[in-house]
Amino acid sequence: MLAQLSPFEIFYGSFTFASVVISTILGLFIALKYREHKKIELLLVGITWIFLASPYWSDALQFLLVTIADVELNTPLYFFLANAFIAPIHITWAYCFTNLLFKQFKKELLIFFIVESVMFEIAFLIVFFIDPDLIGTQQSAFVVEWAIWVQIYLLFSIALFLITGFLFARASIKSSEEEIKLKGKFLIIAFLTFTIGTIIDVIAAESPTEISILLARIFVIVSSVCFYIGFTLPKFIKDIFI
Repeated sequence: MLAQLSPFEIFYGSFTFASVVISTILGLFIALKYREHKKIELLLVGITWIFLASPYWSDALQFLLVTIADVELNTPLYFFLANAFIAPIHITWAYCFTNLLFKQFKKELLIFFIVESVMFEIAFLIVFFIDPDLIGTQQSAFVVEWAIWVQIYLLFSIALFLITGFLFARASIKSSEEEIKLKGKFLIIAFLTFTIGTIIDVIAAESPTEISILLARIFVIVSSVCFYIGFTLPKFIKDIFI
């Protein structure tokens, strides 16, 4: 049970579990807006946000299993959950931002992101089934030293999300409609806070501290809330700011 976890691991696991739950719920809320508005972008944006939390799924599930059943995830499954859903994000997000922002280059950009995503996924699965140790080294229940090729792809994913998200939010801010401008401001905050939180995690991955975990998770939670507001703009938020 919890007794086998150190105070730091309890701190790490509980905050990570909370951030995953919040991100997943808000992602589902965005995706469910598709039923109301019949816009495929809302469905894919919701799925994208849910998958953006996937690198934390293994830690959240690890904490849940240790707390409830006193067992740990086996290392290959931990690696799979943390990495297997990163590449699909590139496709769902690329469809969204090209459909909303770069329509003239939609075909070319989609082909590029589909190709690079499929290549990474195939490479990852091949390595996973041949030798999971080439993906990373698990140092403790929640700490993994990822292989350099995994780290590079993760950093590429962060850069992709930040740059395209910023361009999308900036275009919204330039709109003549106040509601769209407000959405753009919340999206700017969402993309920046998510990127900061993720970068803190990457930098402190091998030797995390209470402060780095607290800051990273707070940034991710704030980004989830702002992302949800930026794409759905609840009425009470609109009433406050407009």
